[in-house]
Amino acid sequence: MPIDPLTGRLEGINRGGDNRPPAHAEPATGTEFKKFLLDNLNKVNTMQQDAGQMVTDMVMGKEQDITKVMTAMEKASVAFDTLMAVRNKLVESYQEILRMRV
Repeated sequence: MPIDPLTGRLEGINRGGDNRPPAHAEPATGTEFKKFLLDNLNKVNTMQQDAGQMVTDMVMGKEQDITKVMTAMEKASVAFDTLMAVRNKLVESYQEILRMRV
C-alpha cells in the first residue's frame, strides 16, 4: 500500500467500512491549494538560489566541502523536477477539463 507523503498514512485502509473523511478534516478551499503551491514554489526557488550561491562560493574558494555543494545541487534539481511534474499534471488536467462536454 502506498504511503501518503503529506500525512504519512497508508492509503486504502478501510476503517470498518466507513469511507467518510476523519472528523478533524476540513474541506479544502482554493486559497489553501494556492497557498500550498506558492509556498512550495518559493521553497524550490530558495533551494536553487542557495545551491547557486554554494557553487559560487566553492569557485571563489570560500566553500571547501564539495559533497555539501553537490548535495544541495541535487536537492534543488529533484525539487525542480518534482515541481515541473506537478505543473505538467495541472496543465494536463486543465486541458482535459476544457475538452469535456457539458
